[in-house]
Amino acid sequence: MRHGDMMIQTRLNSERHAQHVLLSSLMQSNASFDDMVDFIAFSVARNPNARLPNAALLRQLRGQQTNLKGIRNLLGYTQPPPQRRIAIADLLSDQTSSSSESGRSSMDEPDNEDISKTPMEPPFRVPAKPWTTLTDDDEFVSHLISLFLEWVNPFFRPLEEDLFIRAMQSGDLNSEYCSPLLVNSVLAYACLYSEQEGAFFQPDDYMTRGQHFHDEAFRLWHLEEGRASIRNVQALCILFTNCVIRGKDKLGVSTCAVLTQLSRDVPNTLQRPSGPPPTLEEKTEYQRARKAVGWGAFACDMATANTILQPAWHTTCKEDLPTLSELAPLTTTWTGYPLHNKSDYLDKNIMFIQNCRLLQLTWRAQRLLYASDRSDPHFFNHVDQLTQEMLAWKESLPESLQFHGRLPGPVYDLYVTIALYSLYQPLGDAQLSPPHPPPTEPSTSAPENQYPYYAPRTQPDIDSQALFAHTMRGRAITTAQDMALKMGNFRHHYGLKIIPPYFVQANGIACFTLLQDLSTPSSTASFKEAFRCLLGAGMQLLWARGMARMLHLTAKNTGIKLPGVIETMLEKVADTAWSKSDAEMLSSCWPNYVIAKEAKVGESVMMEDLIRKWEKLAVDEEEGKISK
Repeated sequence: MRHGDMMIQTRLNSERHAQHVLLSSLMQSNASFDDMVDFIAFSVARNPNARLPNAALLRQLRGQQTNLKGIRNLLGYTQPPPQRRIAIADLLSDQTSSSSESGRSSMDEPDNEDISKTPMEPPFRVPAKPWTTLTDDDEFVSHLISLFLEWVNPFFRPLEEDLFIRAMQSGDLNSEYCSPLLVNSVLAYACLYSEQEGAFFQPDDYMTRGQHFHDEAFRLWHLEEGRASIRNVQALCILFTNCVIRGKDKLGVSTCAVLTQLSRDVPNTLQRPSGPPPTLEEKTEYQRARKAVGWGAFACDMATANTILQPAWHTTCKEDLPTLSELAPLTTTWTGYPLHNKSDYLDKNIMFIQNCRLLQLTWRAQRLLYASDRSDPHFFNHVDQLTQEMLAWKESLPESLQFHGRLPGPVYDLYVTIALYSLYQPLGDAQLSPPHPPPTEPSTSAPENQYPYYAPRTQPDIDSQALFAHTMRGRAITTAQDMALKMGNFRHHYGLKIIPPYFVQANGIACFTLLQDLSTPSSTASFKEAFRCLLGAGMQLLWARGMARMLHLTAKNTGIKLPGVIETMLEKVADTAWSKSDAEMLSSCWPNYVIAKEAKVGESVMMEDLIRKWEKLAVDEEEGKISK
């Protein structure tokens, strides 16, 4: 046995580690919050004879989507008798909650069969060499590339799938559409969705998955010396998103600034200093990839602006919407690899075009919310007008993109991005310290149509402002409740081992929005679902884990009473949900939306700073009690 295997075996034989893996798998399953609480209460916390899984059983929990029944069958746990389940629910649920408010719905009823799937074959076959020096396993690399192209690229689309796969299969290091930097960037991201051994940097440590490819990608980027090319911008777009969900969004923000500028410098036409001139087909392919990566950079800029509540670096909106005639025909089936052995209809080109249109609306919303004067008496009319325009666009979506019981995974990203606009409406005037200088305000000589939502400062009408704030807050709460339902829908069908790129951001905002309305039963029920999904995502993504931790600390330090069932759950999974090393790894500028508006000048409201501040305060208080 190799030394690394011995280390893994030692950790897996640890009882504490076994419970950690079991709880992590449970929270990444498709179980509802209440069913998860029942399982922990009956099978783990209150049953001293409950058998913890051995190494072989723990391995079986990896790499597959499993429901609660499947976990029970695998571990040999019995189903709690009905009367026992009722007693547990009575004990752990809030006394004021009713069955309609408990977070259960018809979609949370146990399925008739275990939904674990036989492992699928990767839909894309590509070689490891010459693209990465960190592995020569073609099967593993094909697995990771397939994960990225199935779950990330259909919505985000930094890569033109056909051009990238063809170039990677060719092994041509001089290709315009593939490079070691780009491949290592993709592998780093895809590792966050994989439970194969090669994905882990530290054995069995989910927070370090893909770190080796991530570090290698940044090393290769430094060797590029800032060269503007399609494949370099593609790589930086992927590294940006990778940094953010790893809880390194400070690095992500600075990476976004670089890629935004770099995308402007990429040549508009295919240029070859030597050799035969490019053919018409090659020129057309280049133009297609050039446009796609331009929109990818624009999407990263919008995501950064939404994270730090500041206007995007793009001071003008992109207008070159892609058309179907420009895009190459792609497969219209989505396999759900590696979770589902079936094909769902998904027109990736239609998805891309609609996402670009949504990005245009998002840019306008950001200029309106973050760069205009909220005391303008016409401000609310501007907000309402844009809201109606977004609703009209949403209603006009093709039938395949309309929300229904079960959508292909990437389509959920479309809906969480739509929701962000309403969720951010009450937050645009938050007092935040931006990681980069804010854009210069337009001069009075600027044409009015250049800044359609900018207005000279006027004396605010207190009553109008209060009504406006109340209306926007109501919209945000309604949207957060709707988002919790959609998150629960995704959780039920897919579990939480694989999380769409924009899911965590919307999940965190929904939780913080609902946290301020827990006196309302409907918001309490929605908060339970949203927080359950955030905990599940936090089992493998540091950004989500930090959000859940900051949410809990915010409630403690602001006097907000969380639902009793959530406090109980947090007690049972405390060691699994957060550790001291997590705080050391976190480097996040994500703001605390509950306290942002009341923050004093110079006071940080960023996740990283607040968690460290509040945890130190808790330690100091505990030491003070001991010394007395």
